[in-house]
Amino acid sequence: MKTKYNPETTPELAEKYAREGYSDSQIAEMLGINKTAFYDWQHKHSEFAEALKRGKAPANAELKRAMLKTAMGYEVEEEETTAILDKNKQVKSYRTTKRRKYIPPNPTMQIFLAKNRMPEEFRDVNRHEVDLRGEIGVNSLAELMMEDETRNEGN
Repeated sequence: MKTKYNPETTPELAEKYAREGYSDSQIAEMLGINKTAFYDWQHKHSEFAEALKRGKAPANAELKRAMLKTAMGYEVEEEETTAILDKNKQVKSYRTTKRRKYIPPNPTMQIFLAKNRMPEEFRDVNRHEVDLRGEIGVNSLAELMMEDETRNEGN
């Protein structure tokens, strides 16, 4: 069976589509293949996989910066233009006012980043303990934190 993969043009097209922000499904469709073939090509053709990485890299970097900024909070400068009217209600001039506005941190983004960037420290924990009778007890995160605090107070 003849493949649609062309080592001369396919990686270049894939990189272009990825750089333009298309999803893997959309790229596969534009290349005239299904998602299974798309993922097969990534495994079989390293130049195809690398082209996709290169194409996605700028947008991914920008997304990471935006996510971190959202998690940490930031300031923006807003500009408001007001028309100054004369006594006949005609526009005489315009006044532009600039002000800084603080956008507070987004706790949901903080949690998302913490869990994904530092999973050892910030994962949801359910510890299961089995007693001698074989009963299973599940401790909530709050219970585990209280146990840790109690243990640390003795140190």
